Amino acid sequence: MKKVSLAIMMFLIFFTGAFAAHQTFGAKKETELETIVEGMEAQGIDVKKWSMYSKKMVSDETRSFEDTVKLFQNQFRQFKWSEDRVDGKLHKMTGTFFDKDSGFTEKLQIQTTDTNGFQQSYILYELSGEGSGKKWAKIYGHAQARSFDIFHENPTIFTCVNGQLDDKMSSVLQPKVEALLKQFNAVPVEQLKEKSFISVSALTTDWNHVIPADSGSMNIQIALRSAGLGGNTSVTVGTPIITSEY
Repeated sequence: MKKVSLAIMMFLIFFTGAFAAHQTFGAKKETELETIVEGMEAQGIDVKKWSMYSKKMVSDETRSFEDTVKLFQNQFRQFKWSEDRVDGKLHKMTGTFFDKDSGFTEKLQIQTTDTNGFQQSYILYELSGEGSGKKWAKIYGHAQARSFDIFHENPTIFTCVNGQLDDKMSSVLQPKVEALLKQFNAVPVEQLKEKSFISVSALTTDWNHVIPADSGSMNIQIALRSAGLGGNTSVTVGTPIITSEY
């Protein structure tokens, strides 16, 4: 009888542990991109464009800017490259690649600046696309993997989503901002308000990473702009900040 009870107890311990592991590791975790898209759509916003962006300063003094460019051109031969020169010197190299199967565009930019004889180089990567209904986790994973290939580390990925609100009245701006803040469990940190434009920097506990702001820490930015009478209201949400025009 004791052996049977012990067997049952061991089974229950195993089952409980397996269930807890499933809850911890097997549960689906939404990406920031997916959270933003779903949150905007829940507020009646039609998602038009999305993008993810990462950036890093190049500090390798053993390699020239031209050599860095050649390195990336060889690594990403499927990209279409174009150059930008200033006074005959290579200033910026931009590679783009459009994936027909997925419908998204990748952009890789290597840029250098010369200030008082001191040269600094930057590498910028962007993954962008249009519309909704995508496999967001897969897209976000691609951006992470590509960023690691480029920077050899996991940089901060700036996520930005643009949409339109089918409401012609500029008076909806403040209520909609408040609704979006509530949607993302965010508390306002800073706010800029004009007649047809509102921008709010806020902090949400849904995401771990934060960046400093004048009035505290922030990790989400929301902007609404009304086109005036007869026009739609554009809505942009980004984390930790908005990286596109709004």
